[in-house]
Amino acid sequence: MFRLSAIAVCVLLTLSATGQHRKYTVLLNDGSRIPGTIVGDTAGFLDIKVLSPQVIRISKSHVSSVEPLRYPVKRSHKTSGYYARFSSGFLSGKNESGNQSSLSFHLSNGYQFRNGIALGIGSGMEELGVVLVPLYADFRYTPLNTGISPYFWLKTGHGFAIADQAVSYVDDSSADNGHEGGFLFNSGVGISMFTWKRTAVNVGVGYRYQKVTLNENLYWWYGENSVRQTVTQYYRLEFHLGFVFM
Repeated sequence: MFRLSAIAVCVLLTLSATGQHRKYTVLLNDGSRIPGTIVGDTAGFLDIKVLSPQVIRISKSHVSSVEPLRYPVKRSHKTSGYYARFSSGFLSGKNESGNQSSLSFHLSNGYQFRNGIALGIGSGMEELGVVLVPLYADFRYTPLNTGISPYFWLKTGHGFAIADQAVSYVDDSSADNGHEGGFLFNSGVGISMFTWKRTAVNVGVGYRYQKVTLNENLYWWYGENSVRQTVTQYYRLEFHLGFVFM
């Protein structure tokens, strides 16, 4: 878990560094402004990249001042409209066999409002003793209107089992064990980083609950159509890394 967290942080820092270049506005003596990236600074000249790969050279005698290029506050968080979110998760917890870890993959989409609230639906695939396809309502809130912001999420819905288990008995008869899946709940907090326009990287930690029901057909001597029902409740710590496209 710690190693995965460290890797995710490194990925975020790398993405941040590549997505946010330091740029300046060069103010000339005649009042004109030249925005760009300073790639060379000698005793008498400034080399400014204004359009990749174009670089212009300006005599410092013509330069009045050099200021950091200021952009308006990013509005990606508050932009209303359709969004799509892809995430992969690492689920860690215990069961009767001891510690258990598994992976999950999710895709959700919906509508985001200007106040930072996003509502949508999602699905995916994961393994918790049985392979599940979750279907859930997705609520998210991003409070800050900045390039980097904390966020909160809440998911609730149903996990559908897609694999049943056949059991053979010693008398050569057989019965089918049917997994039904069950209620799911997921909540957590994280950090959203807009490294490109209308595209963000998310990393978060949360709590995951999943109910799975197993129906077992019993031997014939228990009576006709006898079924034993076993309910398993999974409690997992979730770590996820995802991408948002708006």
